[in-house]
Amino acid sequence: MSGGPGATAHPADGEPRQAAGLGPVDAVHTTEELAALLRQLRRRAARRDGGAQPTYRQLSARTGWAHGVIGDYFAGKTLPPTDRFDTLVQLLGATGHELRQLATARDRVEETRRARLAPASHGRAGPPGTEDPGALVPVPRQLPADIPELPGRSGELRALDVLRPGQRGSGPVVVALDGPGGVGKSALAVHAAHRLGERFPDGQLYADLRGAHHDERPVPPAAVLRRFLGALGEPRPCPGNEADAAAAYRTLLTERRMLIVLDNALDAAQVRPLLPAAHGCAVLVTSLGVLATLNGAAHLHLSPLAPPASVEVLGLWAGPGRLSAERGAAETIAHHCGHLPLALRIAGARLAARPRWPVRELADRLADPAGRLAELSFADLDIHAALDAGHRELLARGPTGRAAALALPLLAAGQGELTVTEAAATTGAAVSATEVILEQLVDVQLLESRAPGRYRFHPLTRLFALRSAARNTVVARAAAPPDAQWAD
Repeated sequence: MSGGPGATAHPADGEPRQAAGLGPVDAVHTTEELAALLRQLRRRAARRDGGAQPTYRQLSARTGWAHGVIGDYFAGKTLPPTDRFDTLVQLLGATGHELRQLATARDRVEETRRARLAPASHGRAGPPGTEDPGALVPVPRQLPADIPELPGRSGELRALDVLRPGQRGSGPVVVALDGPGGVGKSALAVHAAHRLGERFPDGQLYADLRGAHHDERPVPPAAVLRRFLGALGEPRPCPGNEADAAAAYRTLLTERRMLIVLDNALDAAQVRPLLPAAHGCAVLVTSLGVLATLNGAAHLHLSPLAPPASVEVLGLWAGPGRLSAERGAAETIAHHCGHLPLALRIAGARLAARPRWPVRELADRLADPAGRLAELSFADLDIHAALDAGHRELLARGPTGRAAALALPLLAAGQGELTVTEAAATTGAAVSATEVILEQLVDVQLLESRAPGRYRFHPLTRLFALRSAARNTVVARAAAPPDAQWAD
């Protein structure tokens, strides 16, 4: 049967019944049905232009949106925000009358989804203290401000594209992002969360767990749960113990599609109570070390930037055109920064704050290894503090960790790679004990191990390790202060 006004689409296409022009827009109530209309518009645009359907990558190039997110719109996995939906249907050639019809359909889909979600909040959809079952469910948007550009991280952003709601019956997608201090874990996590946030129409939760902060103690999971439950509209007081609070949190997330970002985690034990069970949720965790015991997590290991991207990052912070006349000096600064994003950000900020300085001035200041870490400090940013997180983690690990901390400056005195045998000769310890020390240093990102039995320092980490020789407070700092009760 030939298609025309009033004809029915093939069942395999999952399309709504067709009518003249666009079809029965009034019959659309789900994201899948709305996506079917988008696919219909896409095919119609191809017929009108006499060519192939516009690809997701072509639409991405015209809009600046991630092509994976655009694919989710057409698959019905994600409801586009109002402004994006309007832009998309205009690009696909919708007429003025169709634009109004489609906007109404998109709003109806959102209302239907909210109504279906309302019973998940213990029968009450309103915020705490309300009795109106028709009130809107809270949609938290807790992400910190985004850094619009992250040069050199396109591969990592592609890897993080797995963060999406899953199929019913599956668990949440969990990605654990790790790397040394100053490598840009938090910036990448926040940027990716903003980029992919539209896949999660019920909002984004964010918590800095402070596991890598030099001046604060890690946040207990119970404190984070209290905050999350309030943001999710839980009307009742938070349960007194962590297990009950975690159960209430998982219940509230049962039918929601949310992205949870847990930044600066200390270890897997701090993260586990904060993981949802819902298939519609995804979790992105950042930490210094690898959270290898976090069940079901995919792991992404972050390394310093490539040299060209390093100069680009330096230029972003130094200001437009600042580096163009002194490219060689800029490359020298990037080299002395070890291509670490935090160090590059500090160097760029220093140049921005000294607009009359030649770029070479900072390059010369960084050339002296003895003063390089001191030069990489500006306002509230300090590369030494970022590297110190691994050192403090060692001291919290008891006798073996303290032994590794004491061995650190001895190991850093040499150049190039280390083997276990060479390290044992340097420290005077047995080979078996030395291997334990080296692996502890790898765990806290103070050493790199690119192959079994072979180790090396990042250039800035080596300088940090050498400076630790002058500190006679290693043992004193190993005794942590008494736990202070966390206050929201």
